Amino acid sequence: MITRRQILANTGQLCLLGAFTPTHLRAQITLMQRAIPKTGEYLPVIGLGTYRTFNVGDDPNELNPLQRVLELFFRHGGTVVDSSPAYGPSEAAFGYLAERINLPDDLFVATKVRAGSHAEGIRQMDASAQKMGVENIDLMQVHSLADWKTQLPILKERKAQGIYRYIGITASRVELYDDFITIMNNEPLDFIQINYSVAERQAEERILPLAMDRGIAVFVNRPFVAGALFSHVQSKALPDWATEFDCDSWGQFFLKFVLSHPAVTVALQATSNPQHLLDNLSAGQGLLPNTELRQRMVDLIGLTGRPPWT
Repeated sequence: MITRRQILANTGQLCLLGAFTPTHLRAQITLMQRAIPKTGEYLPVIGLGTYRTFNVGDDPNELNPLQRVLELFFRHGGTVVDSSPAYGPSEAAFGYLAERINLPDDLFVATKVRAGSHAEGIRQMDASAQKMGVENIDLMQVHSLADWKTQLPILKERKAQGIYRYIGITASRVELYDDFITIMNNEPLDFIQINYSVAERQAEERILPLAMDRGIAVFVNRPFVAGALFSHVQSKALPDWATEFDCDSWGQFFLKFVLSHPAVTVALQATSNPQHLLDNLSAGQGLLPNTELRQRMVDLIGLTGRPPWT
């Protein structure tokens, strides 16, 4: 698989892909913000996920680039960090680095519970704040609907007690969507987290419209389909019409597609590469594609269904 790193490193490809201006040479990135429907609180539209990228040990060679990523993320207006106990040591890695940098006053910490019993869920939730080095978790989510009939009542109770400000559910598999929609219709959710990208658009059919109808904020994960989209466009030129929505890289192309859906509150991207982070953050400013351009983006990428594509 051709990676994003390889694409950006190949100067011959850069001419084909469009003029990539290193965003670290730009002035301050100004992220657009969107409101959480239930409260009106605003969040920057680009968030930082920790799946895989923060799943590291205590090796400084792995932690130092992540510290740089966090510093740049916060410096340029990022506030939303999302993790999970299911992501190995990702929560602890964030907590370790959080002690070494200046955290923003408006830091928004989201994590999840993936447990099989009431007692296990309580233990896991209590451990998350300690691992992440924060006093409070802003958003607690039931991860992939795991034991949701037990865990979601705990979240509702803890929100009522003021322990969590927001609660939600997540799903990363289409097989869960019917149950996901039923819960959205019947439970007082503040957030959902769902897969969505120019290549994985199943959420457009029912979930994203329902989120708008129910006033539920939306976190989007896998905007790059775990990097598979970069492999798919390795021989494609970034189209000239991408400049119509202030886009100068494929990473921005993919993120701006996600952000142009009106239901989306925050797009979560995950990277351990500072240059990629700055490029991703740049997708959160400037113009976004309109309906016509969104269709052109879909047609250009030409992928449907679920990966891997043939």
